[in-house]
Amino acid sequence: MSDFALARESIEEVLDYSVLISEFDNGAEQRRLKRTNKILGFKIKSPVSTKAQMQEYRDIFISKYGSYLSFTFTSPFDDVEYNVRFVPNSFKTVFAGGVFICEFEFKIEQ
Repeated sequence: MSDFALARESIEEVLDYSVLISEFDNGAEQRRLKRTNKILGFKIKSPVSTKAQMQEYRDIFISKYGSYLSFTFTSPFDDVEYNVRFVPNSFKTVFAGGVFICEFEFKIEQ
């Protein structure tokens, strides 16, 4: 079972590859992969939460010292368990209308 198993209102998968692009004077381009590993990340939004529920999300972030420690997360897109870290400066908590919502991003370990 993954280390991160809290409820999610929404998850956005961010998938890319590292591509080097060389541009020439005549406008032509040459492209090549910097590495064949995919760059994969997730943008996550918690459900509407009470203060106690919001604290569970904050506690995980604090226990990992932000982006310092990695942990496991299972993607709902491919059911694969990944080693991930929080993306620096991505953890946000919003308080509006008497409820809380947390938003944050993970990136997989390369």
